[in-house]
Amino acid sequence: MNKEKIFIISGEDSGDLHGAKLMASIKQVNQNTEFFGVGGNRMQSEGLQLTEHIRNLNVVGIFEVIRHYSRIKKIFNKTVDEIKKIKPNKVILIDYPGFNLRLAKKLSALNFNITYFILPQVWAWKESRTKTLERCCKKLISIIPFEQKWFSKKNISVHYAGHPLSELGSLSFDRKTFCKKHSIPEKNKIIILMPGSRSIEIKRHWKIFVKTVKRLQKQHNNLSFVLLEGDNVNINSSADIIKVKEKQYEAIGVADAAIVCSGTATLETAMLRCPMIVCYKLSYLTWTVAQALSKVKYLSLANLIAEDRVVDEYLQGKMTAKNLSNGINNLLKNENRDVVMKKYNKLIDKLKSNENPYTSAARYIYD
Repeated sequence: MNKEKIFIISGEDSGDLHGAKLMASIKQVNQNTEFFGVGGNRMQSEGLQLTEHIRNLNVVGIFEVIRHYSRIKKIFNKTVDEIKKIKPNKVILIDYPGFNLRLAKKLSALNFNITYFILPQVWAWKESRTKTLERCCKKLISIIPFEQKWFSKKNISVHYAGHPLSELGSLSFDRKTFCKKHSIPEKNKIIILMPGSRSIEIKRHWKIFVKTVKRLQKQHNNLSFVLLEGDNVNINSSADIIKVKEKQYEAIGVADAAIVCSGTATLETAMLRCPMIVCYKLSYLTWTVAQALSKVKYLSLANLIAEDRVVDEYLQGKMTAKNLSNGINNLLKNENRDVVMKKYNKLIDKLKSNENPYTSAARYIYD
């Protein structure tokens, strides 16, 4: 029996994680599948036959994309050629809208069966993309609670699968075990550092993180700093910063506070009930354009999904060592931590799901 061919495309680290789990759920629904496409190490481990690695696509920002346009265009054309050659039964696009929406237009004209999993945030900016989603994709799958209602007002059918991180709210970890493993004094407060999963984010953020650590070390003698390093980056850190590459949820789950680069990590941190501050820096031109086009008050997923200011955001010019260290000091006060926990619990309740979101998505793909 011929296997069903699925071509799946993610463009960044978080998409690689979601893609791998979706692939595993698809295999439970249909065991007779083989996967091709653009992904990372996790998707490859799940059986993806790589046509391109995500490390070659990790570019953030309007003008940054323009600078790398030639390389990205080559990957785009190569991806289209691979899809034409493989002739998959299904194409699944995961997030990464700048690349994937263009791909949807191209493949729709070639009559491919397209599903979009983790939708572009068209409610925040570039609402015109809604037309592309409706016209080019056979199925749309959302992981954000309010999106289904937003699209339904425009008479567009969207399946809400539940949020993949909803399960994190029930996890717990042993602090003593973690401290022993990493030689951390039990009396110390643990501060998590998450400067980003892309090289451009590390370039913009890490120096500020280092300055923040130095400020906090001068103010306290009982802090231990733990750097969570992404799969596709290598950060040069000092000896007194503990680096963790694997089992990162354990580190977040036992920590007292965190400095988090805006992205999926903000929601992961909230679901694991670690108090955090959020930060991000873009190039000046990209930031200016983004500010002009944005329709939302917040950047972090935790705040966007909660539709409330659950965590403080230090963006662009406000991302300074002084502000970040002050933010962490506030979180280390018990009364402020209690306020954050109450907001986290509301967010966790909001994202609770009766079914595994990847299973729900896989079943919908085959409905």
